[in-house]
Amino acid sequence: MKRNRLLKGSLLALGATFVLAAMPAAAQVQVGVINSLSGVFSAFGKRYETGMQVALEEINKNGGINGQQLELVMQDDRSEAQSALAAVESMKNRGVPVVLGSYASSITGPMARLMTREKIPLIVLGSADDSITKPGSDWVFRAKHNSTIVARTYIEYFDYLRTLDGSLKKIAVLHGNGAWPTSLAEVGAAHAKAKNYEIVDSQAYDQGTTDFRPVLNRFRQAQPDILFICSYADDGVAITRQLKEVGLNVKAIAIDTSSSLPSFIEQVGPLAEQIVSVVSWSKDVKLDGVEDLYNRLKAKAGGEPSFYEAEGYLALRVAADALKRASDPKDRESVRKALAETNLDTPVTHVEFKDYDGFKGQNPIKSVMVQIQNGEHVTVYPTELAAKKVEFPTPPWSER
Repeated sequence: MKRNRLLKGSLLALGATFVLAAMPAAAQVQVGVINSLSGVFSAFGKRYETGMQVALEEINKNGGINGQQLELVMQDDRSEAQSALAAVESMKNRGVPVVLGSYASSITGPMARLMTREKIPLIVLGSADDSITKPGSDWVFRAKHNSTIVARTYIEYFDYLRTLDGSLKKIAVLHGNGAWPTSLAEVGAAHAKAKNYEIVDSQAYDQGTTDFRPVLNRFRQAQPDILFICSYADDGVAITRQLKEVGLNVKAIAIDTSSSLPSFIEQVGPLAEQIVSVVSWSKDVKLDGVEDLYNRLKAKAGGEPSFYEAEGYLALRVAADALKRASDPKDRESVRKALAETNLDTPVTHVEFKDYDGFKGQNPIKSVMVQIQNGEHVTVYPTELAAKKVEFPTPPWSER
């Protein structure tokens, strides 16, 4: 990989713009990437970058885009919506035919609206908020899951646990007040109520909160069977430690986003056991090519990869597939039409963009549930894709 700093001067205010190419030959076809490489979401952005690097090497090794090498034009959005919007203008001026971005829904949502107005195809990189593809537009495509898909997977998983213990009924919900955790918590609670679960308490918190004990103590009084927590990385670590401090024992604990990261296990140790999270991909899910992709992601990351690397890989594979099929891979309308006709198998998931249930340009991906067992994430649901059986119920904190 080589990096060249480009467009100096005014673009320095937006963060570095640079090019990634997997081979030394001059690149012919470009894909724009607007990603969070600095700021509060940089840990996720760097994981997406790793996945895209693996995909780029694979694509160019196998002939690129119909014999032309693929090039990534990357822009750091600094984890800020305003910087992302300025980056869109930069991509527009460069004539980039398709853009991938970004991590946070609060960034990608404004990007999607601007790119629709500018008629630039956008492939969503990491954001899952329903509103990005509902109602969506002809210019926005998402191969990964959304809030509704994730929420339904959680409730279907809780229903599966009900087959093991029919007394499961009461759920307590805790979520950050950002776009993604709020969306997931609200959609999840609605699905839970429709399945006759009782929401015994629900609480939002501001990003940056460090003391969750007052809320967790209140939850303990409500005696929930299930904790449904929607949080970002650091929040989930603090919440887990404080669950033990206050002695809030339940039969099942779901901590979305935070507990899906390898770093979560490293930080909380044995407290992580039996906690679950919905992901778009897992290293042991039963799909063709998974082991090879896992090994390549691990080698590139220099450590244990997560589903974020896989989503970065997936987004670029989708872009390359459309560029190969487009009548003109440098024309935005041609690329948009090719994206709309996607029918692609990958080691992450099958991709086919559909309009359904109010969504537009959304892949109806089947998400999976991972549970932390013996210090590792393992796929436990759906059962046909599971590598191991679920461990249930969650043991009391006093036994950890």
